[in-house]
Amino acid sequence: MTLPLHHPDDRHLFGYASGQERAGKSLLVATHLAYCPDCRRRVASFEALCGNWFEELPCPDHDGLDGLLDRMDGLLAGSPMPAEVARPRQAAATGERLVPEPLRGWLPEAIDTPTDDGRWQEISKGVWLSGWERTLSGTTIRLLRMASDAPVPAHRHTADELLLVLRGAFSDEYGSYSVGDVAHYVAATDHHARGASEEDCICLFLLDGDLIFLDEDGNSL
Repeated sequence: MTLPLHHPDDRHLFGYASGQERAGKSLLVATHLAYCPDCRRRVASFEALCGNWFEELPCPDHDGLDGLLDRMDGLLAGSPMPAEVARPRQAAATGERLVPEPLRGWLPEAIDTPTDDGRWQEISKGVWLSGWERTLSGTTIRLLRMASDAPVPAHRHTADELLLVLRGAFSDEYGSYSVGDVAHYVAATDHHARGASEEDCICLFLLDGDLIFLDEDGNSL
């Protein structure tokens, strides 16, 4: 299996490791970890080492989380990881199923069959959202499905959007994303995604706010 090239940022990994991340984003991070040994090592490092670091790392109010993460990077680079941390946990086996745990346990079993259109709502030609939906800590969670070369309607974000690729691939103006990759878009970002694989691309889709749909000139509809 090809390893992911795009990962959750350190704020999400650290929030997950410390138990402070919002529940919806923690579900995405935990599912990404099933694909990504590098992020499993990084999360395990935060879990195993940050307890001692807090006593060693003064973090003035003006420095905030960015300063803390910079200091953690310095300590990770300057000291060897304990063996139990450096050894990655076994990745979840996906077999022929669409998704690994922990996400699999949240989904209706039939959602693993992407051709079952009765469980999908078409929002434009070749683009669907799952009928399945959850809201956790203010984050809306669904699945997004894109047929090969099908464009998602152009839109602008008013808050964070996160996508985790579960099958296939998609591309946009920021890069190309395949299985296990995470794409993160912040408020005021314009987004033009398109399916980029022969099979349908299916993503875990997290949205914190509304989307503003755009016309061909980039104006709101």
